Amino acid sequence: MSVDELNQSILQYKEQLEQIAQALQLTRDETERNELNKLKSDLIELLELTVESLAATSDDDDAPDTAGRAPPATADNPIDDEFALFMREIKELQTEDSAAGEQAGEQTATAPERKSNDDDADDDLDLDGLVGSKCSAPHLHTWGSTAYHNAMVCSLDADDLAHATAKVLFTNPTHREMLPCAYFLEGECRFTDEKCRYSHGEVVRLDQLRDYRAPQFERLRRAGSRALVKQSTRLWCKGTVTEVDFDAKRCKVRLEEGKREQLEVPFEDLLPLDEDEDGQEAAEDSESDTGGAGEEESDDEALRKALLVEKSLFHPAPDRRLGEWEEHTRGIGSKIMQKMGYIVGTGLGREGEGIVVPVSAQVLPQGRSLDYCMELREQSNGDKDLFSVEKKLVQLKRQEAKRAAKDYERQRARESKSKDVFSFINEQVFSGAAGGESSRPNRNRPGALSRQELKEHSCKNLNIASLKLSEEIRRTEADVERLKIALTRHRAGTPAADNLLRQIDAKRAEISRMQASEGNISREQQLRSDKKKLTIF
Repeated sequence: MSVDELNQSILQYKEQLEQIAQALQLTRDETERNELNKLKSDLIELLELTVESLAATSDDDDAPDTAGRAPPATADNPIDDEFALFMREIKELQTEDSAAGEQAGEQTATAPERKSNDDDADDDLDLDGLVGSKCSAPHLHTWGSTAYHNAMVCSLDADDLAHATAKVLFTNPTHREMLPCAYFLEGECRFTDEKCRYSHGEVVRLDQLRDYRAPQFERLRRAGSRALVKQSTRLWCKGTVTEVDFDAKRCKVRLEEGKREQLEVPFEDLLPLDEDEDGQEAAEDSESDTGGAGEEESDDEALRKALLVEKSLFHPAPDRRLGEWEEHTRGIGSKIMQKMGYIVGTGLGREGEGIVVPVSAQVLPQGRSLDYCMELREQSNGDKDLFSVEKKLVQLKRQEAKRAAKDYERQRARESKSKDVFSFINEQVFSGAAGGESSRPNRNRPGALSRQELKEHSCKNLNIASLKLSEEIRRTEADVERLKIALTRHRAGTPAADNLLRQIDAKRAEISRMQASEGNISREQQLRSDKKKLTIF
């Protein structure tokens, strides 16, 4: 490089060093100061190298040692004089910057420490003062509403100040879950916080606590003022004050719940209520919440309507106009919907996610249950006229009834044509069971079960018939024995004795017929067995 280029580079480096020095004086951040100091040292090294190269090109015989010391100033070497002056200025800047940096570092180091110490001391002082103090804490009831009640701070969890919590015990509990556990207060409760039926303290956020509402007994002067009254169960119930004695500090209160009895309680067991202030605070809170977000809600509402209109373009056009049924009635539902912000063509709901086409009214059959109507709808297969579906179902039921009657008649005719051994036994053998007189003519029948008739039945049916006859014979013999025992209790010749004798004769005749039938069946079975043996032989 030429001498002019080197001189120009030296001037640029000097300007950059001056800018860095000014930045160091204004900067208090340690990281930025470290970066600037590093950049400054790099520029100084680069400047020294440039000056060395400039000196080497101007005088090759006398090379100055720029890194160790500055050469003596002479009138014949203006470059050396300029370099010596420059090095002197740099040293002065370094000393000033180092002193300023140390001073600023000490200030920045001590200021946060002092501030943090002060803040910690203040926080510790404030938090220590909260424990054991009275306040007003929120309580979430089982039905979902939140109300503030007087409470006392038991402990604090201030590990994270942004999410600090406090455990409070309510001093005027109105519900059982708010009632402090007496054993927990004494340190003798054997149950955990979750399993105990009473409160071991409710955890609330520290920023949700409010000032303690001290009882103002002057409000009791108003007629019909309301207050909380302490009961024997340690719960506080609402009541209406009827009489007040400020001298004795007692008053009469009529409870609003239970038996509505009138009690005389001291002021210590009374907490006057002020509903006006509570309503005013709630109104102020709602106004502050709605007032700040008014502008944002207006923008959001405009954006929401634009999105609803855009969404409605993707829906197919409805085949009917909204509110067309109101032409025949006095309804104004569609007009009210439009005043409430409904956009025609969009679905119901705030986000337009509901139905677009209104649900049409459907006439159901009169005097029918909903289950029956649902069955009709399932049977209709999309037909909206449920009356026609009901007529079709009635016709189908009639056809099924006629078909069932025909099947029954056909079955009876088939059964009458084909008689089995059981029906034959019932007709021939058991026909005399109705009475003794009517059974006498049946004795002379040519065999209760003839051999020719038994040949028509299978061996299996004969076995079943034989077993059935045996059981009937045993049952009839038991009836005869029972009648004989009853006969011994009556004198001979009396109407009761004569009636019992007739019954005994009828039973014996029935037994003889059944025995005859059983004998015929056994002979038929024996003949078939012998025939089978002969056939095998």
